[in-house]
Formats: sequence, structure tokens, C-alpha cells
Amino acid sequence: MRRLLRKMAVVSALLVAAPALLAGCTLGKEEGVVYFRFANSPTALSLVRIADELGYWDNAKVKPEYVGPATAVPAVQLLDQGSIDIATGMFNNDIDGKVKGFKFTAIASSMLDLPNEPHMAYFTRAGSPITKTNLKALEGRTVGLNGSNSCTDLLIKRYLKNNGVDLGKVNFLELKPELIAPAIERGEVDLGVFHPPLVGVLLSKPAEFTQAFTSFDDWGPLGGQAPYVASNAWLQKNPDAAREFVGIIAKTANWANAHPRESAEIAGKTTGYPVEQTTNWHYAPNALLDKASLQLWWDLVAEVGKPLPGSENLKPEDIATNAFNPYAKSADLLETQDHNTTILTEEQNAGIFDTHLVDIAKAEK
Repeated sequence: MRRLLRKMAVVSALLVAAPALLAGCTLGKEEGVVYFRFANSPTALSLVRIADELGYWDNAKVKPEYVGPATAVPAVQLLDQGSIDIATGMFNNDIDGKVKGFKFTAIASSMLDLPNEPHMAYFTRAGSPITKTNLKALEGRTVGLNGSNSCTDLLIKRYLKNNGVDLGKVNFLELKPELIAPAIERGEVDLGVFHPPLVGVLLSKPAEFTQAFTSFDDWGPLGGQAPYVASNAWLQKNPDAAREFVGIIAKTANWANAHPRESAEIAGKTTGYPVEQTTNWHYAPNALLDKASLQLWWDLVAEVGKPLPGSENLKPEDIATNAFNPYAKSADLLETQDHNTTILTEEQNAGIFDTHLVDIAKAEK
């Protein structure tokens, strides 16, 4: 475990130092194909990269150009600056970006949450007194997470707060994801927050790590959407490519949900972790966006985060749309994912719907 994670840390450091290493798709571009610059992190899961492994971009008129990995600058700011075209990230960053006036739009959904395919899982060292029914044991101890005001930060704080833990007595330590497990082994961190594919890696080592609980225990199936967002400039210039992009993301999400073991193996392959140990997320069917899984971010940030002034005036429809989704019957967001349980194989519209978020010529009214 330590050797593997040290190796991943070295790879991540090299990629941060030399982002051009990830831009291999820039060579030999095909005529007539629209490329989108995608902010890519080497150890993060991505439906874009899974689609690549499945060959879904091969004959498409839209293809990814991997750039990055992502920097400390928020992805929505990079979209607004024209540095990238499409990204994925937690929705609270999208809310902040809209408050700041950045011009981007959420166009496709991402993960949900299931008991056996959680958005996040929380691990301790084997034998720790910290359990789901003994969270007070965390007081005076350290939680390792990989970013403040992120899903790894906000959700654990709300869960602990709602279960009677005094957050003022807990030390929250920010570390790179691949460094948290070694810190648990050394006793420097008492509880770590992990996403797939690392969840599966830790589950494969029960003598060393114990899964105490998961994000499903807090927010249930809503899953903390990290929708795919695109710059408005790219969407205005390439609306048909955007529609094809969303269609491929939907197809990939549906495939991954139907093939959890195979998609987990691809997740391991694309992130560098052992394929026999990795896990993947569960995704919103048909890449359709809904209000409920987006609205939870306002509540979450208000409870334990730092909402920007003005964010309370926004709602999901001010940021997200299904206008580019070939499986949508309108641009409107679904009320909840409860209205999206059937896997669609036939397109439900003939083009792009009109949306107030992006001015698209020839959009259907």
C-alpha cells in the first residue's frame, strides 16, 4: 500500500510540474472534429476517460483533448478564462462561480450514491474505537481530507455535527488523497475521507483499514452531484458538439451502471491503481440533471460551509440545463432522480432546446 501510494504521489507531482504530458490528443487532430479541452486529473475518475476506453469517442464528431491536471484555480474560473472547455467538479464550486459572474453552464449529470457504490467512504485504522455508533471518539483526533469547502470537507462535518460531535474539538487536516491512507497507518490521521477508486483499494486490506461509514449514511441516494460544466463560449460556438458530448456521457454512465465490475476495472486502469481492487461510482442514468441533487449543495454549504453573499438568490435552474441532452424531453431540470429510472436507448428530441443560460442560434423553442 505504501509503495503504491508513494508511486502515485510521484506521478501526480510530475504531472503537476509538466501538464503537457497529458495533452497527447493534441497531435494529429482530425478534420471536421470539434475538440474540447478537458481538465484531467491523473488519479480521478472520469466518464470522459471511461468513454475513451470503450471507444465511444472514436467515430464521434467531438473528442477530448486532455489538459492539466487541474490547478488550484477553480475549474469554473478556467472555463470563464477560456483555458479549458469542459470540466467536472462539485456543485458548490459552480454556485460560487455563478456568484462571481463566470460564464459557464452545467450540461450533464455525474454520480449518485448507493450503499455499495458510495460517492465517498470513511476509513479508520483496523481496530480503531471510531465507529458509526461511536463518532464522539473523534473528538480530540484528526480527520484527513483533500480540500476545504469540498465534498470531502462539507459532508463529513455535517454528518459529525448531526451526530453530536463538537467540530471545534476535531482537527481537519488537508492532504492529497494518496497520502491519507499512509497517514492513517502511521497514526497521524484517525479517520480518512476517500473517493473511488481508492475506496476499493482500502476495502481490499481489512487487516489494515476498516470502513466506518459512507456518504450514503448522510445524504442517501442524492450523491452530491459533480455535473459536467462547459464554458458558454464553447457551447455557443459548438452546440451540436455539446449535444453529442452529453449523449456520449449518458451512454457511458448507463454502461458503467450496468457493468460495475468492468467499469471499476477501467477506473483502475485509467487512474493507475490495481484494477482488481478498485471501485467506481454509480451515475445518474441518461446524464439527466435534476433539481434535488443540486439543491442539496445550498443546504450543505449553509449548514457547515462558507456561502458567498448572493448565493442564496440562485437556484439550480440558474446554473444547469438539460437543453443539450439528446435524452431530454425539454431543457427543464427533472424534479428528482426518482423521475429518471428507465435507461433510454433512443433519443428523445431532434436538437438543442432553447435555454436562458446560453444564447444558441436555431435552438428549439
